[in-house]
Amino acid sequence: MEDLTAQMAGAVQQMTLEDVSPATRLLEKRRQMFEVQEALETQKEEFARREELFKRREEQLRKQDLELQQSLIRFNKFLQENDSKLTRAEKKATEEIKLREQKEKEIQELSMQMDELSKVKDEMKAILDKNLVYEKYLLSVLEQSDDFNEIGDLLKRYETLKAHHKDLQDRAARVVSLNDEYRNELQAYLKEGQDTKLKGHNEIAMLQKTLEEYQLDSLVAGSSRERMLEEGAERVLEYGKCLMVINNLYERARSNSKMKQVFTSDPAEQLKMIQEFVRDLSYIVQMVSKTSNPASSGQGKPT
Repeated sequence: MEDLTAQMAGAVQQMTLEDVSPATRLLEKRRQMFEVQEALETQKEEFARREELFKRREEQLRKQDLELQQSLIRFNKFLQENDSKLTRAEKKATEEIKLREQKEKEIQELSMQMDELSKVKDEMKAILDKNLVYEKYLLSVLEQSDDFNEIGDLLKRYETLKAHHKDLQDRAARVVSLNDEYRNELQAYLKEGQDTKLKGHNEIAMLQKTLEEYQLDSLVAGSSRERMLEEGAERVLEYGKCLMVINNLYERARSNSKMKQVFTSDPAEQLKMIQEFVRDLSYIVQMVSKTSNPASSGQGKPT
């Protein structure tokens, strides 16, 4: 570019300095214009070449920038994926730690259970070893007995005898209970009879005292007729008291009897019924006493 400018300046200077004809000047000017035009064309080509070079460079830079952006996007995506993988890895590591702790806890619990089961196994083994003596004994019994073929039959027989023994014990307990109940009832009847007897004695004493008073009055009055009347009244009174006692005993015996009795007002029939009730009660007491003595003596003996 600088050379071209220098040539143009030299040509202009040469044209001004020299004295030439107009045709020559025209030719010179045409030559100079041609040279200038040629230089301009050359400069245009250079500019076009440089412009093309700049465009290529720009396109290359644009491609490099696009590649750089894509690389940056890929790098960001890679970083995001790494962050996501790191988060997932940390989460998985936390879950694996929890799972490991849970498994360790389960292992500890299972170890404790194994220890307990080992203890139970040892206890069961000790019991088994202890029971082997009984098995040998049962086998020896089977060898000496023709009634049983297997140990199960012998154990069933034992359970049957045990149940019968329990039944007999229950029956004995019920008999003792009934004996105590009958004894209590008998004592109550006896006490009631004693109370009635004592009450009758008291009434007789009172009547005797009244009689003595009547007799004293009779002696003081000196009247045999009144004395006879008093004696008659006394007998009537004693008879009424006796009837009252008989009626009272009859009502008690009739109410305590297990059999229904037809009511009667005849003193003889009442005394007969009282006699039968006392006889039955005495028989029950004797039977209870006989039953309780063998039951109490046989409770300590196995069946």
